[in-house]
Amino acid sequence: GWSRTMDWVLLEDEATGSCYYANTRTGETCWEPPAELANVTAVHEASGEVAAPYMKLSNDWYKYIDDESREAYYYNDVTKETLWTMPLDALPSESNRNLRCRDAASSVVREDYSSDEESNQPRSEYSSRLTMGTSVEDVDAPEDDVFVKHMSLMSCAPSSRQLSPSKPLMRAAAESVGEDAEEEMRKKVEKRRARRLKILEEVFASEKKYVESLQTLEKVYMVPLRTVASQPKGQIFTHADLDNVFMNMDYIVKVNSKFLEELVSENASWPDVHYGPIIKKAAKQFRGCYTRYVNNYDAAEQHLNKLKKSDKDKHRYLEVCKTHPDAGGLDVRSFLIQPVQRVPRYRMLLEDLLAHTDGGHPDEEPLKEALEKVREVAMHINEEKRHIEEVDKLRRLAERFASASSMEKELVRYNRRFVRDGELVKVRQAHRQRRHVFLFSDLLLYAVSSKAGLVVKGRIALNDTARVAMVAKTKDLQYAFAVVDEGGKGYTWVGDTEELTREWFEAISTCIRGNRPERRTMSDKPNILASVATKSVQSRIEICKAGTTLMKYNQRDGKSAARWVKVSADGARICWGDVKNKDTKSELKLAEAVGLIHGAFSSAFFRSQGAKKDQDWLCFSVVFRGRTLDFAATNAELLLDWYLALAAFITPANGDEPLLDEPALRTRIESMF
Repeated sequence: GWSRTMDWVLLEDEATGSCYYANTRTGETCWEPPAELANVTAVHEASGEVAAPYMKLSNDWYKYIDDESREAYYYNDVTKETLWTMPLDALPSESNRNLRCRDAASSVVREDYSSDEESNQPRSEYSSRLTMGTSVEDVDAPEDDVFVKHMSLMSCAPSSRQLSPSKPLMRAAAESVGEDAEEEMRKKVEKRRARRLKILEEVFASEKKYVESLQTLEKVYMVPLRTVASQPKGQIFTHADLDNVFMNMDYIVKVNSKFLEELVSENASWPDVHYGPIIKKAAKQFRGCYTRYVNNYDAAEQHLNKLKKSDKDKHRYLEVCKTHPDAGGLDVRSFLIQPVQRVPRYRMLLEDLLAHTDGGHPDEEPLKEALEKVREVAMHINEEKRHIEEVDKLRRLAERFASASSMEKELVRYNRRFVRDGELVKVRQAHRQRRHVFLFSDLLLYAVSSKAGLVVKGRIALNDTARVAMVAKTKDLQYAFAVVDEGGKGYTWVGDTEELTREWFEAISTCIRGNRPERRTMSDKPNILASVATKSVQSRIEICKAGTTLMKYNQRDGKSAARWVKVSADGARICWGDVKNKDTKSELKLAEAVGLIHGAFSSAFFRSQGAKKDQDWLCFSVVFRGRTLDFAATNAELLLDWYLALAAFITPANGDEPLLDEPALRTRIESMF
């Protein structure tokens, strides 16, 4: 058997892409493996051996012939890869003599195929000359006949080189490799799921610890201090003190306690829990309560520092609270900082949880939505913080003026930014006057110094009609710029250096360009509505504290008149008075308000007295037990400013549901277009 198999070689027919067998001794050719090779293959399969490859290539690649399809395939002995097409890195080995003659031999064989005749047996130019008992050397062929040389070389090769691989054994090897890969994948999946459960445990455990800390703050500090503040005599703390320190803390305790309850309820399905919808729902409430708290945190810190330095009794009382068994020796600051850190903590936990949640998991989409909500809250808090810092900067600037109170009212405006200040020389004909100039995003203000503080000498509104330009050089003015106000009046300014002058010119130019309004059309409707909806409540509160003009309706005769309306700096009162003087004629405590309603036909007064047709939907009422305050705004944005700001100040009667139906209000706004 073995000696006879050495006479068979395997060749590839390039015309058909298939391989065939040729006997170098007899000249016989066939498509199917001859009986001698089939017997030897069976022996190899029974013994557990894998037949040697048809051809060894580079980089551990081998070329085999599939017994069933008669097509070549490639197998990597190191990576265990199996491919039908030749890999790019599988170059034939230089030592493989089979390859050097294969293509030439195939081309010779291909020439013998007839285009109009099909055959069940491959034919060769020399097959008829290779007869039984005739060796290759006996054939009369040219010395450079590639086919004969190929036959001679192949007949001398070991029989294992001429066998196609045992298919069952190759399949078994592939299955073994597949099982190893499957086991490795299974371990990775288990590790990933274990990590996800660990994160879920951390979400719950950290929330539980956080709520317990909030409840400790409430028990050890907030409740006792409120009891002290309510004492008619000998009170140490006032309610104003507590509002400054614990702003919105009651709301945070309520929201997070409810959040924890829902997590506990969901844990009944452990480990198949779905936190996504619960976190998403809670995140909607985080925006309101955490924004106000975080933005007030610096002020609360300053207030505590002030108490420590100026009021020993209050400081001593806080130190006594720290010794409470539940406090664990932590002072009030250690508790107050935790809500500030909480929203970033939610974001990190959700990002980690989502990263370990498989695609298609039922909680994947809810977790994505929850993470997006938490990111929005974090972004909103940061934006609000920047706005609060800008407002504080304007207030500090106002304190530099002799009339600080009136200057604060003038300077503090929504979206107004302080840009820069410094010394410039105001040139008027032959006169030169040094002025301290303040540049804001929409205003240029100049003043002079006095013993009492700065005194304002003039203002230039930097609206879209204002202009600024460099002045042509003259003998007296080498470098200067002029600002022309909306009335056409010009002001010439000179800096101490040309560089400084140009810096001021560029800064003022930028401010004027930023105040040029964009033309609004119906296509701008989504952007306008988005702007109205996304302005923060805290920003609206600052507008109401600064004061605006509203139409106020008289309950006696139903007539309306313009009034200067504002909310007091501490947010406790709503005040109104003369528009020209911007003073306070009357006020009511917002703590006594029981409701807030919108629309001219929602108030009993409006129902009986009516309202101006064009002011119908711009009306809103603050409801008190004995009366209502009925107002109308001049535009949609101002309506929302007041309505949303007042909704933040007024506590609902049941303490649970918000007073505000913002979607309904926004629907009314859409009717403008």
